[in-house]
Amino acid sequence: MIKVKNIIPAALLLTSISSTAFADNWNVGASASYGNIDGTANDTQTTTAGPTVAQTRGARGGDADFPFASIFVEYAKTMDKDLDIIIGLDYVPFKAEIDSKSFADTSLEAGPGSTAGTRQATLELKDYATLYLQPTYKIGGGTAVFGKVGYIHGDVKISGSNTATGSTINATDTLNGYVVGLGVQHNINKNVFVRLEGNFTAHDDVTATDSKGTKFTADSELIAGKLSIGYSF
Repeated sequence: MIKVKNIIPAALLLTSISSTAFADNWNVGASASYGNIDGTANDTQTTTAGPTVAQTRGARGGDADFPFASIFVEYAKTMDKDLDIIIGLDYVPFKAEIDSKSFADTSLEAGPGSTAGTRQATLELKDYATLYLQPTYKIGGGTAVFGKVGYIHGDVKISGSNTATGSTINATDTLNGYVVGLGVQHNINKNVFVRLEGNFTAHDDVTATDSKGTKFTADSELIAGKLSIGYSF
């Protein structure tokens, strides 16, 4: 008969090994991304020269490419030997100039045949954060694949001028939406890992009004590639 005093140390050792193998982790790291944002915008110009008239003009489309960096913190819950469920927060700590546009415009108030002017606008993004859920499946050799779903929130600033209407704009709005993505992760050692992923983000509408009462509405989508390096502890 195996003595109890011999079983207890073995059981404690097995428990210790199991706890280590299935231990939960915290991850921290930094990412570099390159994205393409594609959107459409329309404006409603109002004139008070005579009867008040509001005119909504057709949507203008455009896209822009830009790089941005972020930092992240995650909690990784080990479900079994093959699956981790990660809850994370990714934050862009810098302002990012998404795009600067310049194009011809006319004034509704000046009437038909008025001389066209130039509208210039710059779009900046700051405090852009993503809260996400990331199921991660280990395929062996320190490599894993993952999917991502999340919710984003940020602040956007629109600044510029329009020589056709003599107006300026300096407005802010919040930017919300959702993100989905796929990626692969490889563990360099027990603490350091790298990731490569692609993400798609759909934003809700952004609105702004210039000094002459012209209201702008825009929606956008972002496709981005992302390279990350992280530390697990």
